[in-house]
Amino acid sequence: MREDRDWRERWKEASRTMFDTSEARKVFQNVFDHETSIALMKLSEREVVEKVYGVIESGKESVVFLADTPEGERVILKIYMRRAGSFREMKRYLRGDKRFRNVKDDRRSVINQWCKKEYRNLKIARDYVNCPKPVNVHENILVMEFIGENFSPYPKMKNVEVKNPQESYEDTMDAIERLWTEGELAHGDLSEYNIIVDGDGRKVWIDFSQGVHKSHPEAEELLRRDVENVADFFERQGAETKTQKRFKSIISG
Repeated sequence: MREDRDWRERWKEASRTMFDTSEARKVFQNVFDHETSIALMKLSEREVVEKVYGVIESGKESVVFLADTPEGERVILKIYMRRAGSFREMKRYLRGDKRFRNVKDDRRSVINQWCKKEYRNLKIARDYVNCPKPVNVHENILVMEFIGENFSPYPKMKNVEVKNPQESYEDTMDAIERLWTEGELAHGDLSEYNIIVDGDGRKVWIDFSQGVHKSHPEAEELLRRDVENVADFFERQGAETKTQKRFKSIISG
């Protein structure tokens, strides 16, 4: 009981200065559990995160907060919810990936490893495609580079006019192939919803949590889905695509 009271006092004091507004603090406390609060406080004590702003995106698995590091670098905190409804699917993806085969069955272990998997995927992917720089990971909190300006994220590709669809399609397919053949990784959920277009027109891939090593039993099917989703989008923009031919070319190396 004494330890619990001490923690609550530490959290009360830390959260007052860590969160930019009381509203942001309330959102966090209403969504996340005791263990996630401890994880965030540890990131603050380790001088990874200094200031937390509001939510910029939320989904069925995670909530994304805007934040600053002590050095003034703008980052995002992607915080996975312990009660994520896709828990069983996460476990299946993890078990098939040789990097995470020994993950325990309990919800906390699976969610934490899922978060760690995205961190590791980003570290690999940065050598082959444009994606956010991973900064740190602790428990169910992933800290990464913010792709945006001031407090506004850059738009997703689905909301941007594609000026040269054919060239953009070919560039994206080349990146998929590079990631697969050289990085031995499939994104697993690539589409116009998971590509951001930055201020210089660069396409930046996000949401690597479903990414798997090419040895995963479902890797080729996930790669096929990436290829088909990207082709479908660019076809609607007027590009000519040869989806199955390109997929076979990527698989054959």
